[in-house]
Amino acid sequence: MAARFLDDAARAAFKEAIEALETASSIEVVVALRRQSSGNLLPNLVVGCAAAFFALAYMLYAKHQFSLLAILIDPFVLGLGLGLVVELVAPLKRRLSPRGRRRFAVERGAKAAFYDRGVANTRARTGVLIYLSWMEQDAVVLADSGVPAAWRDGARGELERKLAAAMPHGGARVAEVLRGAAAALGALAPRSSDDVNELPDTLDEPAARRATKAGAS
Repeated sequence: MAARFLDDAARAAFKEAIEALETASSIEVVVALRRQSSGNLLPNLVVGCAAAFFALAYMLYAKHQFSLLAILIDPFVLGLGLGLVVELVAPLKRRLSPRGRRRFAVERGAKAAFYDRGVANTRARTGVLIYLSWMEQDAVVLADSGVPAAWRDGARGELERKLAAAMPHGGARVAEVLRGAAAALGALAPRSSDDVNELPDTLDEPAARRATKAGAS
């Protein structure tokens, strides 16, 4: 995960945003952040194969005489190297991946996290998942059936768009946008006197999950 997106200040901002939402409303919020949702290697393969092909063509037809061993190995080394570069440089991979494919992967990841992280298990079915995928620079907001339909059918989509637009500006900015949804949720689903915090208020990220599993073993 890029340090510029998720540093200690951003983590604290996300925690404060979650607490603000849950203090203002009866909603239970989980914010899940993933480095990427798609395991799509097609951009890596396209770039790697193209690089290997052009390198091989150059070595075969250049005036310089390359050894047979170099012709056999070097194009594939170059292709593998550039395929790795595509994987490491998120903006490049994002540009080489079709928008529809990226969106499908993010939505699929969000649906899996919704059940995996227990968002569907709250007593009043008022769980809301904020799913952020850094490589795709996209966001999905999923709300359980107990969340007022007026918010699920309207403001939820608007919040998705605002969160995605804020992602290039860093995690703290995304948390600020999320916190801004507290008033609308509080008006539609005010917090009751017997409200219980059922889900963790910390940011759900792979590193934290690995630490939790290691501690439990």
